[in-house]
Amino acid sequence: MARLLFSVSKEEVRISGKLSARFWLYPFWLLVLAGLVSLGLWQLDRADLKKRWLAQQQDLELISPSEVEITQAMKGRHWIRVVLPVSWPPVEPLYLDNRTYQGQAGYELLLPVRLEDGSHIAANLGWLPIPGNRDVKPRLVRPEVGGLSAVLGSPVDTFTLAESGADKKWRLQQQSLRKMEARWQLELQPWVIWLTEPVVADVVARSPGTGQMPPERHIGYAFQWFSLAFALLILGGVLEWKIRRRQHHA
Repeated sequence: MARLLFSVSKEEVRISGKLSARFWLYPFWLLVLAGLVSLGLWQLDRADLKKRWLAQQQDLELISPSEVEITQAMKGRHWIRVVLPVSWPPVEPLYLDNRTYQGQAGYELLLPVRLEDGSHIAANLGWLPIPGNRDVKPRLVRPEVGGLSAVLGSPVDTFTLAESGADKKWRLQQQSLRKMEARWQLELQPWVIWLTEPVVADVVARSPGTGQMPPERHIGYAFQWFSLAFALLILGGVLEWKIRRRQHHA
């Protein structure tokens, strides 16, 4: 009898331990599952946003717009296409750090342009590779063209490295209008233009939304997160089925 009672007690402890483990394991499992699904949905949202960006870059074009016309056109939009007659103020270029193209590290080249009404706007001329040594400033042949085909919009948030020791006078870690104004000693319109056609040799012009993370890459990442969530769901279901099966046969 004592042996039987001991055996029953031992079995109760074993079952109790499993139930206790499941009590804390399931909330953690659900939390991870929800996190993976949320990441997948966020990537799909980013893909949809960039698709809309690219669509807006094709459906409206302004030729030689004034600042007022740009402000009116940008209401409810992220981007517009523009054709701008410009001149180039005699200031030093800035280089936006940590930008990649086809897997290669590099910069994005920033210069101000002067519009016909005398105002200035920051221009992202495109991507260029790092010249071997990050401490060496790239050599640049200044553009001489008097007109630009570009996409105009608000500054885009970029991945930012630690500011300490990274920001040289010619290099930026963030596409900040405030910092560009301070470096160039110019007042800038609250927009940035991205060139759609190159104006400097060895600089690759590219529109916003087509750089490191085009819509297709966001969709690929979403598929990965959803796949992990599905695998975790299947794993949790299999483990629960095995536990219930063992309890049924116990």
